[in-house]
Amino acid sequence: MTVCAVLAAAVGAGGCASTVGGAGSAAEVDVRTLDTGVFPTEQPKISAHLDEIGYARLEAARMAGAVLSPSEVDAKYTVGASAQVHTDVQSVTRYLAEPVIPVLQKYGFVLGFSTGSADDVRPLEAAEAGSRQREGLTVTVLRFPDATAAKSAAAEIDAVDFAINPENVAVQLPKYADARAHWRPSVPTLGSTTAHGIYVISVLADTRTTDINRLVEASQKYLDAEVRELDKFTPTPTGKFSTLRQDPDGVLVRVMHDGGVVHAPDGQGEVVLTLRGYLNYVQDQPGRLPVLQRAGVDRVAVTPDAFGFRARDDAAAAQFVSESAELGNVVDRRAVDPPADVPGASCVQDYVAQKPAQFRCFVSYRRYAALVLGGRLWETQQRAAAQYALLANSQG
Repeated sequence: MTVCAVLAAAVGAGGCASTVGGAGSAAEVDVRTLDTGVFPTEQPKISAHLDEIGYARLEAARMAGAVLSPSEVDAKYTVGASAQVHTDVQSVTRYLAEPVIPVLQKYGFVLGFSTGSADDVRPLEAAEAGSRQREGLTVTVLRFPDATAAKSAAAEIDAVDFAINPENVAVQLPKYADARAHWRPSVPTLGSTTAHGIYVISVLADTRTTDINRLVEASQKYLDAEVRELDKFTPTPTGKFSTLRQDPDGVLVRVMHDGGVVHAPDGQGEVVLTLRGYLNYVQDQPGRLPVLQRAGVDRVAVTPDAFGFRARDDAAAAQFVSESAELGNVVDRRAVDPPADVPGASCVQDYVAQKPAQFRCFVSYRRYAALVLGGRLWETQQRAAAQYALLANSQG
């Protein structure tokens, strides 16, 4: 390897000759020589058009960037618990009571996004004898056609949920006179529903003990921050969803797809998120966010088997790779061999991950980095080599 190639591994190939069409110059690895197995090394094809649901999912992914993870509001919420886009009313029932479905339909529900985090990963359902084993917030932001519909929907959502249990007692949020909230004094949770413009913000707060003041404080603190974020967000008009592009910044096509095709958004992947939107899906939020921020990551492409990251510059992308490989509890992982001849690549085995994603490899080329996942080391190494080649072949 030449001196410039060694430098490329350290700072992301800054100042070195670029790779064009798969051919390597004297300054870089010839990506045609890498062991990429059967995996593609050229950009996947992406459709210029989506169906109605696909466009709605793109807008919901945009809105995810305006919905704060509770960890951003309060540092004690260290564990990301859940996140999901909503383009149909049925999916909302994972977060809101099923009887609210007719209310959403009545007022023209457009789309939504849910997120949550807590000081421990145990689920919200673990309430017994007036105490829980975690403290956290679960949030759902719903969009309606106009402010009038949102205000009416918020009132009826609360009324329907309130009527489900005769032990429910109304609660006032002092800073939000129009908000509706209720709880059962024997259960340490507080549900609140607040209309803000065309949005309804539903917050479920839970604590370890039945302390209503603590629940109200946590709910209002989140609302204070989230209202500001929604005010800064510009929603796409409902009649203009088809103007959205699946990969507006060219990040998604830099991520390897086994079949060489980027599929339509499926509600969880095949989209590009802002850093804030991506954070909602991360479990170890206080550990990973600083690494992402130091690298200046502003776009994250999400696919079933890989993630692409656009960093501030070449050096930041290389730093992101080295730091990401060190994340997590040291007893739960071990370093494994990276793919041969791929500059700066890092691979680890995660003992606690599900088997199909037990191995993960990080690579970078110029300002782009990627994470590939796999269940077998040799195959993940080939994926990583192919991913590096794809990043190199995508320059131009």
